[in-house]
Amino acid sequence: MSINNLFTYEIIAQETPYINRNCSKCKTNTEFYCSEKFRVNANQKIVDIWLIYNCKHCEGTWNYPILSRVNINKIDSMLIQKFMNNDKETIWYYAFQISKLRKQCNGVNTDIRYELRKEKLDSLSNKVTIKLCYKYDFGLRIDKLIAEIFGISRSKVNKLSQNGTILLNPKINMKSKVIDDLQITVMGDWYDGSS
Repeated sequence: MSINNLFTYEIIAQETPYINRNCSKCKTNTEFYCSEKFRVNANQKIVDIWLIYNCKHCEGTWNYPILSRVNINKIDSMLIQKFMNNDKETIWYYAFQISKLRKQCNGVNTDIRYELRKEKLDSLSNKVTIKLCYKYDFGLRIDKLIAEIFGISRSKVNKLSQNGTILLNPKINMKSKVIDDLQITVMGDWYDGSS
């Protein structure tokens, strides 16, 4: 008899990605961290909004443009308040816009600390499905995460994937980035080293 145990794992970023830029004070390419503060400039009804980054060596700043020369009437009033109040969720939303950041910087370091909040796999049945919740995308690879969850090597993960023991829903490559609501199903006697 097949028993399917469903577990939910939440991937929680512990920090925002660092960026690499030329620092005007250090006169070199260096890392900047997100200050978790917006800069809002208003000239009559025209608004500019930036997310401020600081050089980790000299605290010099770089302003990442969020909105440029936008009429204040075209921005939701709640969003304006979030910018004015340095709302953390809004800051993190923009700090994780990796593809947009890459266009403005020399590089984005997505190798950040994260926590895996999970339900413990008490009894490993012959079919286990893990549903992933992933609020902020920072390029975490599926095979790396599965190896961490089950305490096995990436080569073992790839072997289990190739022989059909590990299935992904939706069906994407094991070396792809983790996506929200991805389901990982592991079947058979995979955990005792016999796979």
